[in-house]
Amino acid sequence: MNYCGGVPIATTIKQVKEAFYLLYETVLAPQFTKSYGFTWWTERDVLPLIRFFLLGYFGSLEPEAASKHPLSQTGWGKVDFLIDRIAVEFAVRTPEEGSTKISASSNKGELIKLMKHIGLAVLVLFDFSHDPYTSGQLESYRDLPSLGKGHHSKYPFSVLYYYKDKKGTPQVIRKNIRVDT
Repeated sequence: MNYCGGVPIATTIKQVKEAFYLLYETVLAPQFTKSYGFTWWTERDVLPLIRFFLLGYFGSLEPEAASKHPLSQTGWGKVDFLIDRIAVEFAVRTPEEGSTKISASSNKGELIKLMKHIGLAVLVLFDFSHDPYTSGQLESYRDLPSLGKGHHSKYPFSVLYYYKDKKGTPQVIRKNIRVDT
């Protein structure tokens, strides 16, 4: 049994990884996509579809869940999804976008929300480009953004990076990011 803030949870990061792998693999399958160019859709385009997929896969989820964000004016933000208390942020890079689209610096706000989430948290990156990141390039996610002045509690999170290898086969790299408090 896994625990999140002392409360037992059924869902694991591994299950979230498997769910998003199935989705990424399916989006790439020509027999599924037919006339839709899902690899050209932006994050804004696919988030509603992902919401429906995750609801069917896990049975329940909370979209746009409130989360702490110390650098926002209100001190609050929203994570894309909360699956059984696992905070999930999502970003996508289309084939024509540069590598900075999914870089750690471009996802600073998402990283802050994940670091402030008490419990399990994951950043899911879908890369549809022809020049995917290497495992080494993903190490930049270990250089965490500052949360401003004062003492801030910070929590670890995972990065799940989905990409196509040179043969067009879907792959995933998982990076567990430890946070020094």
